[in-house]
Amino acid sequence: MKGVWVIIKSIFKFIQGLGTTALGLLVILLLVGVYLGSNRDTRPSVPTGAVMVLWPNGMIVEQAEYPDPLEEVFTDFNSVPPQTSIHDILRSLERAKRDDRIKAVAVLTDNMFGAAPSHLHAIADGIRDFKESGKKVYAISSAYSQGTYMIAAEADKVYMNPLGSVLLTGFGSYPTYFKDMLDKIEANVNVFRVGTYKAAVEPFIRNDMSPAAKEANMAFLNSLWDQYEGSVVEARALQPGALTAAMQTVNADLRAVNGDFAQLAVSNGLVDELAPRATWRQALMDEYGATPDGTSFKQIHFQAYLAATDRPNRSRNEIAVITAQGEIVMGEGPITVTAAETTAGYIRDARNNPNTSAIVLRVDSPGGSAFASEIIRQELVAAQESGLKVIASFGPVAASGGYWISATADEIWAAPSTITGSIGIFGIVPTFERTLEKVGIHTDGVGTSPLAGAFNITRPMSDSAKDIIQQSIEAGYGQFLSLVAEGRNMSVEDVDKIAQGRVWVGTKAHELGLVDHLGDFGDAVKAAATSAGVEDFNLVFYRDQPDKFDQMLASLMNSSLGDNFKGLSGNQMSPLMKTALELKTEAEKLFRFNDPDARYAVCFVCKVRD
Repeated sequence: MKGVWVIIKSIFKFIQGLGTTALGLLVILLLVGVYLGSNRDTRPSVPTGAVMVLWPNGMIVEQAEYPDPLEEVFTDFNSVPPQTSIHDILRSLERAKRDDRIKAVAVLTDNMFGAAPSHLHAIADGIRDFKESGKKVYAISSAYSQGTYMIAAEADKVYMNPLGSVLLTGFGSYPTYFKDMLDKIEANVNVFRVGTYKAAVEPFIRNDMSPAAKEANMAFLNSLWDQYEGSVVEARALQPGALTAAMQTVNADLRAVNGDFAQLAVSNGLVDELAPRATWRQALMDEYGATPDGTSFKQIHFQAYLAATDRPNRSRNEIAVITAQGEIVMGEGPITVTAAETTAGYIRDARNNPNTSAIVLRVDSPGGSAFASEIIRQELVAAQESGLKVIASFGPVAASGGYWISATADEIWAAPSTITGSIGIFGIVPTFERTLEKVGIHTDGVGTSPLAGAFNITRPMSDSAKDIIQQSIEAGYGQFLSLVAEGRNMSVEDVDKIAQGRVWVGTKAHELGLVDHLGDFGDAVKAAATSAGVEDFNLVFYRDQPDKFDQMLASLMNSSLGDNFKGLSGNQMSPLMKTALELKTEAEKLFRFNDPDARYAVCFVCKVRD
C-alpha cells in the first residue's frame, strides 16, 4: 500500500518537474484550464440560515502542518495524524457570531483526539461568546472524552448516542522511567542539573517520581482540575464540586443504572438527550431547514466557512505573529518544532519589514536546547532595539526554554491554565563503555591533553569532564535567573525562590510575577496594537508556505469541506493507536536533543492533553 502511494505521489511530482518541456507545459496548462474553467470563484458559498458545523479533526495545535493534497485525497496511504489549528476554530466562531447567514453552531468532536487544557478553555470561551448573539449551539457527538466534554458542556443542548459515554477521570502525570533498563544494558548516565524540582532527568536515574516532583506536579494538576470543573459546572448549572463527587461514587452510580454509561451521563446532568444520528439530524432539519437533496440540515463546515469569508485587510500596519511550537532545537525545522534558525529568521524578517508595527510571540513549547532558546531570545531583543514592542502570549505550555525565549519580552500574557515556569537547566551525557565491554568491544588510545576524548560516549567520563559540564550547567542557570529578573523587574534572589525547576499554572505564575497579565491570544494582540499605537492592522503569521503546485491541487481536490455531514469519517483513532503515537512522539524528542553544550531547559511533565 505504501508503495502504491509513493508511485502516485511520484507521478504528480514528475508532472511538476516537466515544466521545462512541451509536455510538462501542456499538462500544467491543462490543469490550470480545468481549475479556472470549473469555477472562477473557488470560495464556497454560505447558505442563508445555515448551521456552522464545528468539526475539528485530530490534534488541536497552534499551527497545523500544511497537508499534502494527494495525501488528503488518498487517505488510506496517509500516515500523518491530522491537526486542526486553534486559531481556525476561534476565528470561525468569531465571524459566525456576527454573520446573519449563520443561525446556529453544531459541535462534533468524534474525530478530535487531543487538546491541551488552555486550548479547551479557549474553545469553550469562544462558544460562550458566540452564544451572546442569541444563536443556539448543539453538541452532536457520539460520545465525549473528558476534554471534548468541556466543549460540549457549553452547548444549549447536548446529544449523545445511546451507546456513548462521558467518562471523567481528572488529570494525571505518569512519566515512563528507564533506570532499570539502563542498568541492565549497563549504560552509565551522567546527569548534571540545577533546581530542586527539575524532574526532567528523573526518568533516567530513577524508577519512580521523586517526592519533590510529586508535590509540584500535584499542585499544578489540582489547579487545572479546579479550572476544568469550574467551567463545566458553570456551563451545566451543576452544584459546585459535582464532578469530583461523581468520580468518587462512579462504581455505585454505574451499578444503579445497570452499567449503562449513557444513562449515567443523563443522570449526572451531563447530557440532555440520548439519540441516534437520525434523531438530531431531523431535529436540526426541522429547525433550520434541509439541504437541497433533503438528506441533512442546512450547513457549512467551519473550514469551508473560513474560506468563504476571508477578506483582505487594506491596512499597511501589520502585527507579526511568531509561533514557537514544540521542542526548541538547533538548526532549521518545520512548524512542529521551534527550530532556532527558522524561528530567528522569521523574527528577523518581521523586524526588517517596514510594515511591522509590533511582534506577538505565541508560545506552546516545553523548552529544549538552552543554546537554541538564547538564539531566539537574542533575535527578539534585536527587534526590541529596533523600536518594535514584543508581546509574549502563552498558549498551553511555555515552560523552561519556552519561558526563556519570552523572559525579556515587553509584556507576558498567559491563559489561567497555561503551564509555565520550570526555570532550570540540566544536562545528560550517557556513556556506554560497559555496554560495549559486554559484547567484546573496547576503546583505547592516546591524546594530547586530559580532555582529549573526554566526551567520547564509548569511554567513561573523567571527574574533570564532569566538573566542566556541571559548572556550565550552573552558569546557565545563573544566566536564566538573570534574564528573568531583568525582564520581569525582580531580583535574582526572588526569581530563584520561585524557580528551581518548579512548574506553575498561569494563575499562580501571575501571582508570582512571572506573568504580567492573564488573557488569551486576542488580548495579547490587542496589547501589541495598543503598544504600537495602531487600531487598524493585519495579523500576519510567519511560518512555512505550501508549495504552489500543492495549493493548486488542493483547490482542485479538496472540495469535500463544503459537503454535508451525513456520518463520521474514518479518521477516528483507537486508544491503542493513540498510545503508540504518543510513545513515538516521546522517542522522537530524544533524537532532537542537539544542544552543542548539552544544556537543556525542558519540562517533560508539562504536556497535559485530554
